[in-house]
Amino acid sequence: MAFLDSFDISGYGLSAQRVRVNVISSNIANAQTTRTDEGGPYRRQEVVFKAIDFNSVYNQALERQTNQLGYSDPLKEGLAGRTPSPAIMSVVVDKLVRDDKAPNMKYDPSHPDADAKGYVAYPNINPVIEMADLVEATRSYQANVAAFESAKNIASGAISILQG
Repeated sequence: MAFLDSFDISGYGLSAQRVRVNVISSNIANAQTTRTDEGGPYRRQEVVFKAIDFNSVYNQALERQTNQLGYSDPLKEGLAGRTPSPAIMSVVVDKLVRDDKAPNMKYDPSHPDADAKGYVAYPNINPVIEMADLVEATRSYQANVAAFESAKNIASGAISILQG
């Protein structure tokens, strides 16, 4: 693992949780939106994350470079192709998924979006669930900030030791 990978891991986590907070905020803001450009009520969205393995990405790049130069890696030969340390995982946003559950139907014949029977289709969004998801995403963001700060303090301490 390269020394700066810890900054990358925290950075990817921060970015992913920021996207998640934005999507949850959009869901909360549109909880009463009955008309969209697509037609019908707003559809709840969710973020899908994808784990990435820094060791495999790093090892593949290193292997390409050593093969191009004609060198062999003595550590890899001694380990018979095994990875010496546990895989370092991070997360990126893979995709946004639209929830296509049936909308909540409420009787309100005076509403401009009411159907012939007087029912209005509202988004299937539960504000309590959205707020719980928002708290979770915020805490995850804060944990990534703390990890980044810790890595920064370690790097700063190492630099001061080397200088001193």
